[in-house]
Amino acid sequence: MALTGCYAFMKHVVTLLNILYLSFGLLLMLLAVWMWVDPTFSLSMVQDEASYYTGVYLILFVGTLLLIVGFLGCAAAISESQCSLVLYFCLLLAVLVAQISAAVWMYANNDKLVELVRYTVKTTVQSEYGSIEGRTETFDALQSGFECCGASGPSDWAGSKYNNPQTESLGLAISSPEQSYKIPASCCKGDPKQCSDALTAVASGPISEFIYSEGCTEKLLYASRKSLIIFLVALVAIGSIEFFGLVLSLILCCAIRAVNTYKN
Repeated sequence: MALTGCYAFMKHVVTLLNILYLSFGLLLMLLAVWMWVDPTFSLSMVQDEASYYTGVYLILFVGTLLLIVGFLGCAAAISESQCSLVLYFCLLLAVLVAQISAAVWMYANNDKLVELVRYTVKTTVQSEYGSIEGRTETFDALQSGFECCGASGPSDWAGSKYNNPQTESLGLAISSPEQSYKIPASCCKGDPKQCSDALTAVASGPISEFIYSEGCTEKLLYASRKSLIIFLVALVAIGSIEFFGLVLSLILCCAIRAVNTYKN
């Protein structure tokens, strides 16, 4: 005997919810691919690339799991299978618990993430830019994309390994006020001719108007905070929908059980 009345309506709602889960899963998988190919995503984690790509794999895994949950939920609701609904309930509950844990961890470790971003940007400018190809490409993309230069400003390049390749101990300053230093091309907002003169600066002199004046640390932190808020809001929204799906699937499972008992 097929479900009727309110239970039939619930079955269609559960099916629609699982179509949403399929969409969320696909979006997470696309986000993971984007993080994999876009170098600006990895800057805050370049000190530990293994951890960064572990995070990318985790997002890809959660997206794949949501796809599976969505497909299983649609099949269970349409077929009115009690066993499939129980399996679907358990998987969806596991996904919801994982999302809550991730949100709590991100909120609790926000200060550590901020310090990690500051340390990473400073270290990249001081000792990695120009000597590690991957870091150089990533930071060039960051400076061009965020229209910034250095960690706190263009003068940071004066005491960097980019200008002092033989120096072991580096700081974001230079000893001689008359010493000239190079600024990366990605810091310039002018045309090639204007940039050719602007990319050489003197420690005691003004920075060219064609060079981005703001540092990248604060801009990256601002973008990270915005992304974190959007991500947490999305987690809460998705979690609310998933909780609603859990309740409906439980009610639906009980209804199917009652129908099967009546048939027997």
